[in-house]
Amino acid sequence: MQRRDFLTGILGVVAGTVAGLSASGEAEAQIIRRRMRRRRIRRRIRRHVVVRSVFGRPFWVVPVGMVIGWELAHGNRVVVVKETRYVERDGQRIEVAMVQDDQGKTEEVEILRENTAENRNNQKGSILPEGDKATPGVDDEVEEEVAE
Repeated sequence: MQRRDFLTGILGVVAGTVAGLSASGEAEAQIIRRRMRRRRIRRRIRRHVVVRSVFGRPFWVVPVGMVIGWELAHGNRVVVVKETRYVERDGQRIEVAMVQDDQGKTEEVEILRENTAENRNNQKGSILPEGDKATPGVDDEVEEEVAE
């Protein structure tokens, strides 16, 4: 065997191996790209609330911009705001919010509108149905695996 034939053979084996590895790497990358897909979903706006005692009664401190449809998280409990209105209590005009928890229980809580460090940032809210455009929400992008 001559030296030239030997080096040509080794070079052929190395070139074939490199080509095979790069082809299989591209094929794997295409499979991964096909299986992972980004999807936009809408989530409810969720904010954290704290309780403050005013006039000897507990008030929920909510963001100034809170509207119907927002979720409020208090401790381990999450409720959805269904209605807000003003009522007269002990000669004071007080704002109350009708909230509903995940089990359907509705209650009335007295609220104070104030922006604080606790209620300034959005948390991940529940996912809204695709056709719901009336409920205020934020767009979120999730990466999901697509079954083939």
